[in-house]
Amino acid sequence: MSVERVTDLLSRATCVVLDFDGPVARLFAGGHEGKESVAGRIAEELLDIAASHRLEVDEMHGCTDPHAIFSCYAGRAAHYGESEAWGSAAAEMQGVLTAWEIKSAEHAEPTPGAAEFMKAWAGAGRRLAVASNNHPDAIKRYLERESLSKYFVPSSVIGRNERDAALMKPNPWALNEVMRDSAGGVAAHLMVGDSATDWQTANAVGMPFIGFHRKPEKRVVLSRGGAVPVLDSMQVLADAARGLQAQVR
Repeated sequence: MSVERVTDLLSRATCVVLDFDGPVARLFAGGHEGKESVAGRIAEELLDIAASHRLEVDEMHGCTDPHAIFSCYAGRAAHYGESEAWGSAAAEMQGVLTAWEIKSAEHAEPTPGAAEFMKAWAGAGRRLAVASNNHPDAIKRYLERESLSKYFVPSSVIGRNERDAALMKPNPWALNEVMRDSAGGVAAHLMVGDSATDWQTANAVGMPFIGFHRKPEKRVVLSRGGAVPVLDSMQVLADAARGLQAQVR
């Protein structure tokens, strides 16, 4: 990882676009019945919904990623537009997932260094945005809870489109929504994400990208996918942003 490369990318950007779950907070971590994460429990509930509709998909068997499961069923609902069963299963899943996301926003664990980065970046007079597959109400609730919403304008927080789940990343819809009212074009933006999907989405629109993940094995996945640089701490971004903030004083 090159600190100089991170500083260079930040200095070229007027708007940093953050994925939410990971770079900002661990949405499903902590506060729920003493468990470290409830992601697995949510995944089980979604798979139970699939089973109740007799719509099991082999590739989702044992999956512990709620968004991967929902995305699979939402995609099939869109593909089999004439099938009421797939649409009903996807709608039921979305209701359960949204309820969990909003409830989890009350207990989400802040990512170390993320708040410090937002404060320094905003202090340097630059713009922040969120592009996430999570429900927008959960994102906004977390930002309010942590007194971070003041660093965002409402139109710059883009979450899952409830009317069309096919617009979830890697579809570039969220990034295009962020850029719709923004000056400077794609080169003036910089995305920070923690998944190969985030990298693919940024790459699809030509947006500069910085990878982040707290787990070494996930950083390897990002690096092998082409993301450079890949950080192990959001504090690196916070320190670089403080340097930029000092230059404008």
